[in-house]
Amino acid sequence: MQDNTLIQKISDGEQDAFLYMLETYSKLLWVVVGSILGAVGTPQDIEECISDVYIHIWKNPKTYNPQKGSFKTFLAVIARSKALDTYRKLSKSKIVELTDAITSSDDDLLERVVEKEMHDKLYTAIKTLTEPNKEIVIRRFFFDEKPQRIAEKTDIPIKEVENRLYQSKLRLRKILEGGEVLCSPKI
Repeated sequence: MQDNTLIQKISDGEQDAFLYMLETYSKLLWVVVGSILGAVGTPQDIEECISDVYIHIWKNPKTYNPQKGSFKTFLAVIARSKALDTYRKLSKSKIVELTDAITSSDDDLLERVVEKEMHDKLYTAIKTLTEPNKEIVIRRFFFDEKPQRIAEKTDIPIKEVENRLYQSKLRLRKILEGGEVLCSPKI
């Protein structure tokens, strides 16, 4: 069926023309929409987007201009546009809920969420330490430097480095257990 004839029949409300369009172009639309929504959407999202394309054509068949390109290209452009709109909506609302993480079979996801939360708390707690305690803790536990090496780098006696590490660990433990407010440095 010619593009102009198809559009005219769709404009006239002929369901046979619409069914012909569905059968002829469904694979094309699946490829176009699926390539955009595949990463963030479900098969149902893809189907819904394709349905939106068909509804757009059904309601606005006169928007097709044969001088600008083929009907196939026109459908692909509309599908791409609708898929990008849907992609934006889905990617904004794609938030992992804690209940989803717990009920999912991916226990690794839950571990990563908890680890990230703990890392954020630890980072915030370490920021409350004063210098040189902050530097000593970072060098010891993040860069795995020995107290002797830290003493050499910071020009602080090794015994004082060990004492500051001990005091800082006590303070961090207290903060992480919720016993201290994180606003003012004390050590």
